Amino acid sequence: TRAASEAACRLPEAAHRNPMQNPRVTATDARAQLLSDWIASTLRTPAFAMAPASADASFRRYFRITPDAAALGEATLIAMDAPPPQEDCRPFIQVAGLLRDAGLNAPRILAQDLARGFLLVTDLGSTTYLSALNQHNARQLFSDATDTLVRWQRATRAGALPPYAEPLLRRE
Repeated sequence: TRAASEAACRLPEAAHRNPMQNPRVTATDARAQLLSDWIASTLRTPAFAMAPASADASFRRYFRITPDAAALGEATLIAMDAPPPQEDCRPFIQVAGLLRDAGLNAPRILAQDLARGFLLVTDLGSTTYLSALNQHNARQLFSDATDTLVRWQRATRAGALPPYAEPLLRRE
């Protein structure tokens, strides 16, 4: 199950202070320590759990941060590690802002360190559309998704984003 998978990926409770002690984190993963230190400084506490949240086909990594007490008004947060020079956080920040300006659900940027490629954003949860989809709610979920895409399309402003042409597709 997904819950069992997430539990298996959860870092040991003290690993946020020293990810190098976690056998799943290699000695070459000094970024995990940098990210953990930045989160502790940003939250002003070392009291949090840090677990993998998701992965994508890039150099970015996402961790679910669960502070011992609510931090920045949130029970859980997502930390993004986007190592420069391979990744640039600014497009993520821009698109999240455009989505929110259009009235769509997108993460809020709570803290950032662009020089090191770190973002701390609101957690939109771990339930995906696919895992929520069933025969009883399929019509409503697909209707909601279609409405959201139409709202996003209507909010599009010329020049706000680069054209999605072949060179950009190949970079992605």
